[in-house]
Amino acid sequence: MDPFNEDPIVKKRFRIQKRRLGKIKFLSQDGNYGFIVAEDFREDVFFHTSNWNGQVTADGKTRNVPLAIDLWVEFELDDEQFETEQRLRAKVVRPTTRPIGRKLSGRDATFEIVTHHPRARRKRPSWRDK
Repeated sequence: MDPFNEDPIVKKRFRIQKRRLGKIKFLSQDGNYGFIVAEDFREDVFFHTSNWNGQVTADGKTRNVPLAIDLWVEFELDDEQFETEQRLRAKVVRPTTRPIGRKLSGRDATFEIVTHHPRARRKRPSWRDK
């Protein structure tokens, strides 16, 4: 490889992946793909059925939920697809128990969010008292 003709390395932006809520609107006849009506997008979100993760664990038991129209799901967007083709595509789709219209809170996040106690007092700077 010639060191003078190397392509520059392009750094990708880091994005925090958000789980979004939507409802399955359409499934193809052969069952290879479908569309989701998302709560926070105007366009429908495309997904492959290979990205379906239908395992739900409740009360220590794991069960599989089949794909169905009008099923409420959580999904994550494929940012690389959106940047190249400007189309929405889900890369992970799973059933949800989250109520309709409810945003994710810190308890739903996969990382730890540190918040202060609501009744905690802030210490005032000493120069303000003068």
